[in-house]
Amino acid sequence: MNHTPLTIATWNIGGGILGESHQRGAEPSLDYYAGVLAAHRPDVVCLQEAHDYHGRREGQAQYLARRAGYGYSVSFPTSGSHMAERASLALGIVSRFPIQDAVYKQFPNPGLKGAGPNGERWKLHDKGYVVGQVDLGGRTLGLVNGHCFPLHHFGVSPTDPTFAPMWAMLAADLVALGEAGPALAALDLNDARVGDLLAEALCPGRYLSAFDRTPTTPANRQKDHILYGQAVRLLTTTVTPTESDHSYCQARFLV
Repeated sequence: MNHTPLTIATWNIGGGILGESHQRGAEPSLDYYAGVLAAHRPDVVCLQEAHDYHGRREGQAQYLARRAGYGYSVSFPTSGSHMAERASLALGIVSRFPIQDAVYKQFPNPGLKGAGPNGERWKLHDKGYVVGQVDLGGRTLGLVNGHCFPLHHFGVSPTDPTFAPMWAMLAADLVALGEAGPALAALDLNDARVGDLLAEALCPGRYLSAFDRTPTTPANRQKDHILYGQAVRLLTTTVTPTESDHSYCQARFLV
C-alpha cells in the first residue's frame, strides 16, 4: 500500500485575537494567523475558538482557508462568544483535501458558574468535537477536532467522576474511528493529562500521543494534543510559540 505524507495542525486561535486570552472587543488579526499557516504549510488545520459571525457567510475558518490557499473548510458553531458581539465560537477544519461527513457532537454541559481572570462572572460555554473524514484520494482518514471545557477556571478537575461520561463519549468515538481505518485527533483538552482522561482510547493497540508533556501556552501549560492511530506512522512534531495565547502545533505522518 502506498502511504501519503500528511501534516496536521491544531491551533486554538482565540477569535483571531493576538495576545492574552479572553480579550473582549479586540480586533482580530487573521492575516497573522494566515501567515503562520503559509509558513508551515500543513495539509489539514483543526481550529478551536474560531469565530463565526451572525449574518455573515464567511467565518474565520473560511477566511483563513481562502487567504492561505486551502480548497476546503467546514465550521461548526458551539456557543456564543465571550470575546465579540454577534459572534459564535466555532470548531473549524481547513484542508487541502475534501472533508466528508463532518458532524458536531456536543458534550453534556454541567452548567458551572465562576469568575473569569478579571473577576467577571462566567458560565460554562458549550463545548464538543467534530467527527469527519478527509478524502485522500481513493481512501479516507478519520479525523476528530475537539475543544473541552476549561474546568480549571471553575475550580474543578476534569478527573472528577462528574465528567467521566464526557470523556467516555469522546473516547468511544475515537475508538470507533480508529477501528474503521487510519485516524487522527486534534484536541484542546484544556489539560495535560490526556492519558488519564482518554485512557480507553490510548490503551495499547489504539492511539498514541504525538506530544509528551510539551507546553503549548505562554503560561507553560500543555493544553493541546494530537493523537494518532496505530495505522499511522509519526514522522516529526513541531510546537511553535506565537503571538496568540496558544502555540501553533503540528505533526507530520505517513498515512
